[in-house]
Amino acid sequence: MDWSSVFDDDAAAATHNRSRDEKSKISLASSLNEEVEIGETRSSRAAHQLMSFSRSLSFNPAEMDSSSSSYTPLVAYSFTVNYILGVGSLGVPYALYKAGIVFGSVLLVVVSFISYVTVMWVSETTARARDLDAKNSKTKLLRDPFHFPEVTTLCDRFLGVVGATLYQLSLLGLMYGGLLGYSQVFVNSIVSQLPSSFESSTVVVAVVFGLIVVPLSCVDLSEQIHVQVVMAIVRFVALTTMIASATVALFVDTRDSGITSPMIAQGPPYASDVPWMNLDSFGLLFSTTVFSQLFQHSVPGLLAPLARKDQPKAPSIFGYALVTTTLFYLALSLSCCYYFGPKISSSVNLNWASFSWGVDGDVPLWGRFLSFLVVLFPALDTLSVFPLIAITLGDNLAASLKGRLVWLSHKRLICRLVASLPPLVVAVVVTDLSVTLQFSGIFGIYVAFITPALLQLFSRREDPRLNVYSGRFSSDGYIFAVLAFGGVAVVVATVQVFGRP
Repeated sequence: MDWSSVFDDDAAAATHNRSRDEKSKISLASSLNEEVEIGETRSSRAAHQLMSFSRSLSFNPAEMDSSSSSYTPLVAYSFTVNYILGVGSLGVPYALYKAGIVFGSVLLVVVSFISYVTVMWVSETTARARDLDAKNSKTKLLRDPFHFPEVTTLCDRFLGVVGATLYQLSLLGLMYGGLLGYSQVFVNSIVSQLPSSFESSTVVVAVVFGLIVVPLSCVDLSEQIHVQVVMAIVRFVALTTMIASATVALFVDTRDSGITSPMIAQGPPYASDVPWMNLDSFGLLFSTTVFSQLFQHSVPGLLAPLARKDQPKAPSIFGYALVTTTLFYLALSLSCCYYFGPKISSSVNLNWASFSWGVDGDVPLWGRFLSFLVVLFPALDTLSVFPLIAITLGDNLAASLKGRLVWLSHKRLICRLVASLPPLVVAVVVTDLSVTLQFSGIFGIYVAFITPALLQLFSRREDPRLNVYSGRFSSDGYIFAVLAFGGVAVVVATVQVFGRP
């Protein structure tokens, strides 16, 4: 999961050449967004920025289907893949190795399939909410017919206060998990490049990281879309480099392999012994795979800028995106599990910190550059993503305290510090990324499986009609199956997490 989709973009577009009436529409839309998006991602504006860097989303009906105010299915697919691929991808190979490569691969495919089903349920519920509320004079959607309500708003609309609160708490848990995960990736990546004689390196690196990201988390930032596009390209290059180098090394190099000496004498491929199934690691595997394929909370934002004529293509867009990420995860996991074996790191990029690239003696310049790219890119990515998550989390906390602690001044600043500082402290004590993914995945199960199923169930009771996103998996039977599967998974994952020795 890429947490760069979670941010608060308060930057307004240039309106120098617009009429006063157009400005008032933008002001109204902004106020509506501010009211309904508390505690949720601002992904719709992020997605739209990819197509138009200097304009905000037009609320003029005549412009809704123009190429300047919407993106194509190909861009929607690319944006969705970029959303999904994130820090979770680095933990998938370790989880599959621990749980068994066959069991892990099958469960990854199953989780990806269920994620597709629940993503479409969120899409269906969004369409129902828009259709129902647009006819209600007391709702905001009548004033803003082009607004796509975020999932928090959908929960409040169909599940009530309790459902919205549970979703909000789960989303906050995911945000804290994301902050902790990025902190661990940065600290571990930098420490791996420092001399082993450097004492207290973990603490020093965490302090340096904090000195950079905490001040950025305390000021209002706008998403730098150009930076994110570059980071997305480098992310694919880094993942492809890991897959290709580990696959080639299986046949030509034993230096970094996890195989034993007798197996080396047998010749290539130099594949390590990898377990096929280990149910004791089900919690780690399930939580990690759910976290790595999680983007249900961003679905309304991905649908919003998609042209009206292309809305029926949303099932194909989301389906192909999940197939792409699943294939990436499988390729990365299979190559790394069989090559590194027991040496595989919980954050797999760290296995390239001392990668030999099949060269005796000193690693050549190109090899050092590729190792630097693979190991340090995730660390550099955190510098832009961490403040965005911390700002959103801090503002969510401040919004939840609205009307409370009225005596407390600078409430928003304090909440942002509360959001950004604890993960840095925990990252010094807990350096294992798999632990973070395991805890975060429990919250992810509720966000990815249980909430969409409940939304589909209760929204269908209010409006059983099919809509543009409906399909063969829209019936109640699939809903109850996912609820049962998600409930059992939460229990098993929780027991295994808290039952760890």
